[in-house]
Order: sequence, then C-alpha cells, then structure tokens
Amino acid sequence: MLMRTQRDDVDLLREVVRDDHEAEVSETVLPRRVVVHGEAAFAIGHRIGDIWHAWQEAPAEGVADRLWIASTDRSSWAAVDHDGGDEDVFTVRQYGPRRLWDEVEAAHTWWITNGRPGPERFGLSVTAEGHHQAWLDSPANSWPMP
Repeated sequence: MLMRTQRDDVDLLREVVRDDHEAEVSETVLPRRVVVHGEAAFAIGHRIGDIWHAWQEAPAEGVADRLWIASTDRSSWAAVDHDGGDEDVFTVRQYGPRRLWDEVEAAHTWWITNGRPGPERFGLSVTAEGHHQAWLDSPANSWPMP
C-alpha cells in the first residue's frame, strides 16, 4: 500500500528534474524494487514519508529500467538505473538538499535491524496539534511524519 504522499506518475518528473541539475553519481546493491513492492516498501514509506516514485521501462539507451523517487516538495530526486545485465549493481543519481537514495538505504537497514516488521506492527497517531507520528510496536517508538 502506498503512503498517502506517494504518487506513481512519470509526468511529475517534468516538475522536478531540470537540465541544469548536476546529480551526484554512485552505485548501490540494494534491489530498487524493494522500494516499491512488499513489506520493506511499506516500512520505507513510513520511515521517509514525503516521497513519491515512478517507474520507467527502457528510458534511455543502455538502461533497462529506472526507478525515480522524489520529495513531495520537489527539491530532491534520485534515479536508480538497471542496465538489464545479470549483475545486481545499480547506478544511482541524486540531486537536491536531501540524498533520497541514502535515506532509502538507511530506512531499509532500519527495517532489517528491527526484524523485518510487517504492516501489522506499524501504527499512526495524531497529536492534539495535528502532527502525525508513525510508530513500530508502540507509540513509545515513534517518529514524526512530514
């Protein structure tokens, strides 16, 4: 289930990615599909909160598929490319004040460290001031949701 702030729409990229953006390039071994499918995706969405994603098949020569993630304020984005080969190393490009793929990797590590919790272990509370708090197992283990 996608978080309320996640949207799957490649057209939104036109509002986010600009020609003058000089992205930082790195590599990752984290399978990019965990960001959008399964229990890890649910946990990552709760940890990061204010992102959306889009998936592109064959967006450029030499790229079999690309996962885009972007912050809802449109200030940061990341693209994770797979060349279609058998090697599970992916090229990452990140731009903006937030390093979104780094946040994804940290959230994935948190998920593993906490025993790979499923959706039934998560909760959401709203404070009297209207602030949203996500939590794992108990409201005592909470963090703010943007």
